[in-house]
Amino acid sequence: MSHLSIEIGEHAIRYTESIGEEIKSHTFTFGDKQDHRYKEQLEVQLEEIGLKNKSFEEQTLAWTGFRSTLIPNSIFSESKPETLYRLCFGNDTPSAHIDYNRIPEQGLVNVYEIPQWVKAFFVLKYPRIVMQHEGSHLLRGIFSGSVFRLRSILAIHNNHFLLCIVKENKLLYYSAFDYIELDDIVYHFMFTLQQKDLLQEKGSIDICPGIGFTEELANELNLKLNALKDLKDQPASVQASLLQKAQRLCV
Repeated sequence: MSHLSIEIGEHAIRYTESIGEEIKSHTFTFGDKQDHRYKEQLEVQLEEIGLKNKSFEEQTLAWTGFRSTLIPNSIFSESKPETLYRLCFGNDTPSAHIDYNRIPEQGLVNVYEIPQWVKAFFVLKYPRIVMQHEGSHLLRGIFSGSVFRLRSILAIHNNHFLLCIVKENKLLYYSAFDYIELDDIVYHFMFTLQQKDLLQEKGSIDICPGIGFTEELANELNLKLNALKDLKDQPASVQASLLQKAQRLCV
C-alpha cells in the first residue's frame, strides 16, 4: 500500500511518502506567501522531490491552520458553518475559505478556515485526496481506539500549537495557542492542566513535531516537561510520526 500524507500551513509544507515499510519525508518553507504564488512554489517542490508524476493508492492532506473550533452536532445542524465560524473568529474570512469536518466519534464538527488555493491545487492534483483540518485527523486517530487514562497531545508547528486533552474516551480540551519560545508552550499547557484540575492525574503527554518544529526543539521541550515535579505522573515523549499515522486512519 502506498500513501502520501501532506501537512501544510501558510508557512511550510511536509510531504511524507509511505510505500510498504519505507517512509520518506520532505519539508519546504514557502518563500512567498501571496496566494497566487503558492501554486508556483508547490509545482517546483513536487518536481524537485520526484512527486509530480508519481501516483499513490491513498493521499491525505492536513491543513494546520490556527483557526479551528469544535461545535456539537446538535448546534451545527441548526446553523451554518459560516455563521458559527464568524461567531468565533470574526468576519474577515471569505465564505469560500470556511470548511468543516464531522467527527462522529465525539458527536462534534470541526469548523475551520482553509485557503481556497490549497483545495484548488491539491484536489486537481489528487482528485481522491482526503483533505481535513489537522485537528480532525488527530481526534479521529486518537479515538480510533480506547483512551482511558489521561492523555495530552501537543501538535506543534513553527509559531502555534494545537493542544488536545482526552480521558475515558472523552475529549476534555481542544484549543490552539500562539507561541514564541518553548517556555510559552510549557506555560499554556501547565495553565490549562491547572484550570482543568488535571495536574495530579496519572497520564501521558505526546509531543508531536509538526511542520517548522524541529526534532531538536521537540527533544528540548520533552526535557523541560519531564523536569517538572507537577508532571511526575504524566511523562512526556516525542511521537514523531503520530500526525502522519492519524492521517492514514482517516482514509
